[in-house]
Amino acid sequence: QILKSTHSLCCQINPIRKSSPRNRKKKIDGHTSKKSYKDEKVADRTTSSKLAIRFEAPKDEKIKTIIRPRWWSGGVAGAIAQCFTAPFDLIEARMVVIKKDRGMASNLQQAIRTHGFISLYDGLSAQLLRQLTYTSMRFHLYEMGKEHLDDPAGLLDKVLVAALAGCVAGVVGTPMELINTRMQVNRALPKETRWNYRNVFDGLYRVTREEGFTKLYSGCFLSFMRSSLITISQNAAYDQAKQIYAEFFHMKHDNTLLHLISSVTAAFVCGPIIKPIENLRYLRMVDSRRLINSISYMMRFGSRGPFRGMVPYVLRMVPNTVITFLSFEQLRVNFGYIEIEDDE
Repeated sequence: QILKSTHSLCCQINPIRKSSPRNRKKKIDGHTSKKSYKDEKVADRTTSSKLAIRFEAPKDEKIKTIIRPRWWSGGVAGAIAQCFTAPFDLIEARMVVIKKDRGMASNLQQAIRTHGFISLYDGLSAQLLRQLTYTSMRFHLYEMGKEHLDDPAGLLDKVLVAALAGCVAGVVGTPMELINTRMQVNRALPKETRWNYRNVFDGLYRVTREEGFTKLYSGCFLSFMRSSLITISQNAAYDQAKQIYAEFFHMKHDNTLLHLISSVTAAFVCGPIIKPIENLRYLRMVDSRRLINSISYMMRFGSRGPFRGMVPYVLRMVPNTVITFLSFEQLRVNFGYIEIEDDE
């Protein structure tokens, strides 16, 4: 009788809880949370044991996970692509700047015969630094802007976000573009007019000391315009193409084939839009002539002047865009962070 009375007294003080924590919903400010909390460890204050409790969302609620890229993914992807396409970038710059009417093959043979194969990578240090700074910012700002758009976002919204991201990133990339262009055409100029920069840092230091800091932003208007247009014709066009192809061919967004055909589409959209601005930018950064004089010099070859160097540009832009976006997607999938979105 004493044991029975003691047991009944204990039950009155500490009643056994029959409700299970499973399928319980977490409430915040009176609203039901739609997130799933799995295997949360709850410490029991009365004992040192820990209890794993699983909170599951109701079956009528859908949870969507998105893998977001890191801020550096675009820059690393661009640097990888630049290592493969740097020779075409150099040949394109020389075809635009040098007065002689040489074709791509002639410029390529001249560069290798005179200074060796390694000369095709003149300016690589400036290109890599530019990718790691300018391209990182361009991709990151664009991805940040997309997070505030509707899903799926409209083409006009993507274009506006891309234009703003490219313009802001252009502020960072212009000095490296100046040094890169000068290093690429340096060997093709007369000895008395060469700059002979050892690397990108030597170039930045010497331009600042000898010509002033503002010289680093020579042709900045064209650089900002080019940066905005290239972000529109690459990033926005890539996302739009990926959205259209995914819906038409019923493909998943993390499909490598989808990334490939979308990047090729973006590359061919980019070429005709960017090339005239690219040629003017080359001329403004190599010489101090005014914009109207640069336009006049560009037109020395007639109507094909604005598209001078189009063949090496396409040979550079297509593989560069493809490698950049394929690398970017792989970096996103393997090194990105997971974001949970509620989708009813």
